[in-house]
This record gives sequence, structure tokens and C-alpha cells, in this order.
Amino acid sequence: MTRLVHLAVLMAACLIAAACASGPVLSVPGPDTSSLLSRGCEHFSRHQYEVCYAYLVNDSLLARVPYYEVGRQPVLGPAALTRLKSRYYGAARRLIIDQTNSWPRHVDVSVPSIRIVGPVTVSANLATATIHTIETWLVRAEPHGNQPGRVLFAETNARHTISLDRTPTILCLAGHCLHKWVVVQIR
Repeated sequence: MTRLVHLAVLMAACLIAAACASGPVLSVPGPDTSSLLSRGCEHFSRHQYEVCYAYLVNDSLLARVPYYEVGRQPVLGPAALTRLKSRYYGAARRLIIDQTNSWPRHVDVSVPSIRIVGPVTVSANLATATIHTIETWLVRAEPHGNQPGRVLFAETNARHTISLDRTPTILCLAGHCLHKWVVVQIR
């Protein structure tokens, strides 16, 4: 679990640096200068930056990855499930929990590759947002001897449309409450 926390902190730092960079990040050779984050993530006025950060760091790296990693273990599983439930609601939560029902207790989760592409759309009342991603995930059962574990979940450059809702948190001061962006649908 310590390895996973260190990895998540490192990834969060990289994503923050990428989001704040003015030029392309993780560019590929050739004329394509696509980046980890779309130009739609660069905007602060409509909360696009918050939406991108929430999905990449809070929802994916700090909730979904740990749930995949330890969600079926008796000691760490309940905390991972609680974190997942705080970041994924409705259909998105059911999708992930149903996906992992038949997984063994011990799995090996590779760090996902998630690129936000295209515009980040935030509703006029700042209550909902939609992002488009290209994601690569690999989760295997824990390896046995020299043999890699069987693949439990894999996506390679899968395109998704992610719907998020803005929800208040319990952190309130002088009538103003902080909010968070939670995933409600993955298509």
C-alpha cells in the first residue's frame, strides 16, 4: 500500500506540473503535439482545470486505482471502498464495483495512462461537466512464479466520455462550502 501511495503522490505532482505547463506535455514524435491535458483544461474561469484535476488525480489515481488494488482485502478494502464511493456516484460507481466482484484479493495494477482530449464542457450553472478521455488500464491477478497473472481488466487507448457532477463537501465556513467533482457516468 505504501508503494501505491508514493506512486499516487508522484503522479499527482506530475499531473499538476502538466496542467500548469503552457506547452504540450508528453508529446509524441512527429507533427502531432497532443498533450496529456487538452487545451480545455487550461481554463480557470469555468472550472475546467478543477474538472480535469478531479478526474485525473482524485477520482482515478487516488480512488479508483487503490480500490482496484486493495478493494477486496479485509483490512484495507473498506477504506478503499469508502474513498471510491466518495468520488464515484450512481452508474459509474456500480460499473466499477460490478467490474471487480469476481477479482481475487491480490491484484497488480499498472499506472493508468489517461489523456483528456478535446473541450471540457461545464454547464452554465457550474453543476455538471463532461470530459473526453483516452485511457489505458491494465489490472492482472497477482503473478504466480515466473508466470504473469491473468488479465482481469485491460483497455488500450479506449475513448470514454466522462460525466461529472459538482457536489458540496462538509467543509463549510461563513456560509460558503467547498465542492468536489464526482464521476457519475463513464461511457
